Amino acid sequence: MKDNYDVIVIGAGNAGLMSALQIASKGKSVLVLEANSVPGGLATSFVKGRFEFENTLRAVHNLGSETNNKGRLRKLFNEFNLNDEIEWLEIPSSYKIIKTDNPREEYDLVFGLDEFIKKMQDYEPESKDKLSEFFDLAKEIRDGFLYMISNDNIDYDFIKEKYPNFINTAAYSVEEVFKKLKLPKKIEDIIKSYWIYFGVSTLNMNFAHYMYIFYELISNKAYIPKNRSMEISLAIEKKIRDYGGKVWFNDRVNKILVENNSVVGVTTESGKTYKTNHIICNTSLLNIYEDLIDKDKLDKKVLRLLNGRRLGAKALTVYLGLNKSPEELGINNYSYFIYNSLDSNTEIEKMKNLDSNTIVVTCLNKANPEASEKDTTILNITAFYYADCFGSILNEENYYKVKEKIASKLIERFETVCGINIKDFIEEIEISTPYTYSLYDSSYDGTVYGWSLINSDSILSRITNKDEDAIVNGLRLCGAYSYYGHGYDSTYINGYEIANKTLNDIDKGDVKNENN
Repeated sequence: MKDNYDVIVIGAGNAGLMSALQIASKGKSVLVLEANSVPGGLATSFVKGRFEFENTLRAVHNLGSETNNKGRLRKLFNEFNLNDEIEWLEIPSSYKIIKTDNPREEYDLVFGLDEFIKKMQDYEPESKDKLSEFFDLAKEIRDGFLYMISNDNIDYDFIKEKYPNFINTAAYSVEEVFKKLKLPKKIEDIIKSYWIYFGVSTLNMNFAHYMYIFYELISNKAYIPKNRSMEISLAIEKKIRDYGGKVWFNDRVNKILVENNSVVGVTTESGKTYKTNHIICNTSLLNIYEDLIDKDKLDKKVLRLLNGRRLGAKALTVYLGLNKSPEELGINNYSYFIYNSLDSNTEIEKMKNLDSNTIVVTCLNKANPEASEKDTTILNITAFYYADCFGSILNEENYYKVKEKIASKLIERFETVCGINIKDFIEEIEISTPYTYSLYDSSYDGTVYGWSLINSDSILSRITNKDEDAIVNGLRLCGAYSYYGHGYDSTYINGYEIANKTLNDIDKGDVKNENN
């Protein structure tokens, strides 16, 4: 059995799979080692009863159309003909935003620039001109941001000339820039309401990054794969194998072997050792520091990096299989953002305890009527949390009771806000807590959002220091904890880029692979 590889990829999540695909496509020998029995990490699904639940995906926003407006992700997938293997479904407008504190407010966040402006006129009739100016600004900032993240050799003089408004806003938070824009308050609140996608308040979130995501969402619309995230994961895994790469499951890497500050291989829980001088690790620096590399092999700069970053949001998700159709239940939207207030900073503070009732609700059947059998519904309710509000309360004795109590409250929250009954039609229920996520994909403390994308540690600051987490020769990190942060689009693109960096390392001979 072969035990020497050009590259070993630890973890078959989005980024790990895409890294391995790019490595294999260039004729290098690559082995992917995955602890679980299926590829995808959190980009997967599971079956309970007659329902197949989507694990985490709500939308891919960087796909764009097949014809004249291809997004970054569609271009990347086209490079490997992956879009031929995946059936994409466009998410119908709209996202429903509901604020429950007095006075109650409801808004629809619709796709398409013209459609969005028209819809906002229902809420603020005189907003058309202001919104047209806003989207002109947003497009320039999106283009400047895209230039920054797409080029290793950044020409700052070019950016200043081509995207001056990007330069003028790049260092500021969402809140700081919106104060200068002076949009009607209601329109401003609606535009800022997508903050939960980042898990960061608008006081702490980088404006340019927010505009990039928001403009892509509105202009390019959003999509999901018809056959769940597994459709993507399995398509990529098959391509890896077609190129001669190997993907092995059910064997967790327990050690990265290091000699003279260079990787030389890995060992697994099954007792196997594989040699390599190049590893791409789809996990966090915290996991590497705590578990995968002996601490005496690591430079102290690791601690400086860890101390300089914050963990992002944790999630608790209630998966519901209902024996009524969405129409019978009164569910009219694909996704609901349910807030107490439209002040993101206030909401984040409430998310620091288990009583948080800020939730995102997704009805898969509204985008894919064939997601479950006729006259049934798949519904996910997700609440987000900060700080160690779970660890201070949960223990082995009360774990199931507490998580069931939280799930019951979240179901009741959705029912009360929307004036519908779902609990009487629950056929299947499953609950994932931060501990579930942590056990499944080794996300540190169940932090599915990776490092928090606060303004002082935004993508813009990270991409100017892309190699700062290259703490050992031959080791590179990818995934939600890398420079692009969490999200399907981000992790696929990040994995591809990290693979190219590793290929460059091999070509330059920075780390000579004497094992092959």
